Amino acid sequence: MSGMHKIGRRRILGYGAAAGAIAVAAPVISSCASQVASTQASANVQTPPPDSGKPPDGVGLASLLLGGIVRDMPTGPVEVRITRFTLEPGASVPPATLPYPSMMYIETGESTCPGNPGKIMYGADGAVLHKTTGEAAGHVCPATTTWYIPGGIEDAAANNGVDRMSSLIIEFVPVQTGATPTS
Repeated sequence: MSGMHKIGRRRILGYGAAAGAIAVAAPVISSCASQVASTQASANVQTPPPDSGKPPDGVGLASLLLGGIVRDMPTGPVEVRITRFTLEPGASVPPATLPYPSMMYIETGESTCPGNPGKIMYGADGAVLHKTTGEAAGHVCPATTTWYIPGGIEDAAANNGVDRMSSLIIEFVPVQTGATPTS
């Protein structure tokens, strides 16, 4: 790893959470604003019948995860952080531990992660495809799967494949109620 800084994936997420949230939200907000303007400008908006089961022309909708369970969701208010995380072939980040749960949806490529116990791999339909037990040194997280990582479980990532790995990481961070920001 010459020339590479050793920094944990979790720390990268912490630094990039705000930027990632803005990057994710900006196109959605822009799209919503465009749809509102388009709807207001057109009195004759056609939509498919309710029982057609498909979105209108020009609209794409893909379920990334239906039925994934966060087994240790913090109580009270929770800040949800969504961050895009990428690894070029051969790149890796060392193990780190978060005190709260997270999920990682693999968009493209694959990520090799430690096989320590407690993590669950879901298919897009919510079916449990794999549970880590600690028996294997590592496991491959293929594209279109979602990994649930409980709080307190050490995790890392390496791209041993030939394609760039891109993923979305969703973190569920407890928020202190009544806390006053300090300067």
